[in-house]
Amino acid sequence: MKTYFWGFFKLTGAASLLFVLSFLLGAKFLLAEPTLLHLDFQDPQGAKIEGMKGTLVLVVGNYVDRLPLKITEDGLDLPMDASWLKAHWPGGKNRLKNMNRAYVFLKAPGYAWLCSNPIQWMGTDSGGLGKNVVVSFPRGKTLVVSQGQKLSTTLEFRKPTERFLKLSGSKGKPMSGVHVKSYVFWSKNDDGDLNGSDFLTEGLTDDTGRFPVVDGDFTYAFEIDTAAAPGKKAGTVLVVKRFEDKEYPAVLQDGSASDTP
Repeated sequence: MKTYFWGFFKLTGAASLLFVLSFLLGAKFLLAEPTLLHLDFQDPQGAKIEGMKGTLVLVVGNYVDRLPLKITEDGLDLPMDASWLKAHWPGGKNRLKNMNRAYVFLKAPGYAWLCSNPIQWMGTDSGGLGKNVVVSFPRGKTLVVSQGQKLSTTLEFRKPTERFLKLSGSKGKPMSGVHVKSYVFWSKNDDGDLNGSDFLTEGLTDDTGRFPVVDGDFTYAFEIDTAAAPGKKAGTVLVVKRFEDKEYPAVLQDGSASDTP
């Protein structure tokens, strides 16, 4: 009888201990604070911007995917934890580890589009398994969001201005009538071709060699058609550039493009 009682006591005691441990671990898990970035949006006068749309662009090697972001009247709450991205990104459990970078791409009617600088998400090889994420936007401050931390910042949107790609030949002569396609750049494949880019506009350069582009704070990609010439086949030149000024000059020579000195 004693042996049976002692055995029962040990069994129930072990079960109770396991129950307590599982409860404590579960409570700790439930109490874990999410890593959260909150964004508000305003114009240069400080007025709140309405009608915002946002996309999380995810780049994994040659693969580009997009997740729509829910923006409310109170702004955007963006969880930065790996668990959130795995749960909301189809196939994210397998892709997250190898993700190269992510972008927060924002559009507001009547304002220049705004894109974050590349983000190394938590739980990716490129960002290591560190406990913070660095987030920055053009003309904005850099934020370091630590695991379990909640940070908030306000992004200012500017009114769009005229911007141009300007093409000239090796002797400085403007190149008119050149066919150009413009895109928002995200990635290119191993052959150097665009991959997953967002198309913007296409058309011909004018008499001054200018091609108007959609204004925004993001990286552009231009596909420029080059005509056949003696000893040279017709082809397409790819130019990838983030604009710093109103006009970006490029020189076409020998089927390639380069910055104007």
